[in-house]
Amino acid sequence: MTSVDKAIHWDPYNPAYFNNPHPVFTRLREEAPVYYNEEYDFYTISRYEDVQAGLADYRTFSSSRGDILEFIKANNPVPPGVFIMMDPPVHTAYRSPLTRFFTPKRVASLEPQIRDFCAKSLDPLIESGEFNFIENLGKEMPMRVIGMLLGVPEEDLKTVQSDADAKLTTEAGKPMDLTEHTFVGAGFEDYIDWRMKNPSDDGMTEMLNLEFKDETGAVRKLTRDEVVIICSMLGAAGNETTNRLIGWTGKVLAEHPDQRRQIYENRALIPQAIEEILRYEPPGPSVARYVAKDVELHGVKIPEGSSVCMLVAAANRDGRKFANPNKFDIQRERLPHLTFGQGFHACLGNALARIEGRIALDEVLNRFPDWEVDLDNAYLTSTSTVRGWETLPAYTSKAKRRPGGKKAAQAAPQANTPAPIPGAESWKLTMKTPMGPQEMTAHLVRKGDALTGRLDSPQGSESISHGKISGNTLTWTVSVTKPAPMQLGFEVQINDNALAGHAKLGAFGKADIVGERISS
Repeated sequence: MTSVDKAIHWDPYNPAYFNNPHPVFTRLREEAPVYYNEEYDFYTISRYEDVQAGLADYRTFSSSRGDILEFIKANNPVPPGVFIMMDPPVHTAYRSPLTRFFTPKRVASLEPQIRDFCAKSLDPLIESGEFNFIENLGKEMPMRVIGMLLGVPEEDLKTVQSDADAKLTTEAGKPMDLTEHTFVGAGFEDYIDWRMKNPSDDGMTEMLNLEFKDETGAVRKLTRDEVVIICSMLGAAGNETTNRLIGWTGKVLAEHPDQRRQIYENRALIPQAIEEILRYEPPGPSVARYVAKDVELHGVKIPEGSSVCMLVAAANRDGRKFANPNKFDIQRERLPHLTFGQGFHACLGNALARIEGRIALDEVLNRFPDWEVDLDNAYLTSTSTVRGWETLPAYTSKAKRRPGGKKAAQAAPQANTPAPIPGAESWKLTMKTPMGPQEMTAHLVRKGDALTGRLDSPQGSESISHGKISGNTLTWTVSVTKPAPMQLGFEVQINDNALAGHAKLGAFGKADIVGERISS
């Protein structure tokens, strides 16, 4: 079938698809290689050949409005330096000097430091036989490695991370300041300012002194703000990829203990095992593009101005490219997957992510040759652009307690259900975001002119901060990390058992909110 089949449905925000999207990806590839989601107004392409060609064709499928569906819909300006959201020649101008920074020699030189970090993280856990692929490795390693690359000492890196969290705070009811650093995350500013005054023989100093020819033809160095943007972007992108790669490594190899044993006995298999994990469960299952001109694929016209979601995870399991594509096989013929993109937009840090994944697997096997994952207490999340584990507990034969039953991982396990808040009134809210309605529940505690509480959604629960009450108007903020770190500002008016207002969504613009009281 070469036309859009409306009987097939795929929605990147629907938790029903989080656990295993591959059956619907198979249907999309075979029955509707170009699919249109009417609810959120975007197209998908899913066959390997189409995704590969689309990623390379920036004149048709542009990155100039971002590479995430929500960013494209918001259509906000992209600050200088966010080269992953740019097309040539601007993209080329920024990327070229950074390729000199990410040399194989520099990346390889980090191996002893990465192994030392793994040892410090995992050695204390050997005796108990219990560890967590995310808590003990995935959440910490990426930012630490960026610190190693740039030469940021560990004690300063902690300050960088805390500064990043603090700078996400905004005053309730006011728009978020979408300067360069808030667009992609922040925290490096103070260290960069200090290093500019105190140069050294490290990566940060080298980046500050890189010379390149910009899109106007002028030869210059990166500005301070461009360096801030690039460092923050490297940290954010590296965390999403490596964190989730480590999680999928633990999950997939637990499901294939025979192949895990092969790797344990022959460590030369580690590189191809990591490549197969990247193909089989890519950390970024899709990437979005803005359609710069009309294009037709498989008899379906995609008009200029549309958004297209390129399903990398579907392309990576296309039987036209890969034999027996739904089988995990570390011995399969090595063919290029699309997890790290294609051509000039191939992930700049792919070598770094690969070496982190290889070292993590090697160091885990050194201490834990066998493990089971506890899916009852694991937590899987998914967005329009990333999919992976927020927590993934694992146990060996040494562990005193064993994993629970073998049921499938839940998108929101009961063990993580937040406790009720005494004295709270609960409101069922609908937030009308640029990508469609989002349901959530607000638990609000009013005391004088102060407001506290919690906001629950399918993505998790977050505490309310900076809450204020003025008559029947309530304002508060909530910190979120998906699809990008930001602070959301809410302002609503309450009229008896009804509620209405809006939320400032940072880079995604503004959304109206309506709600009704469900308890008091």
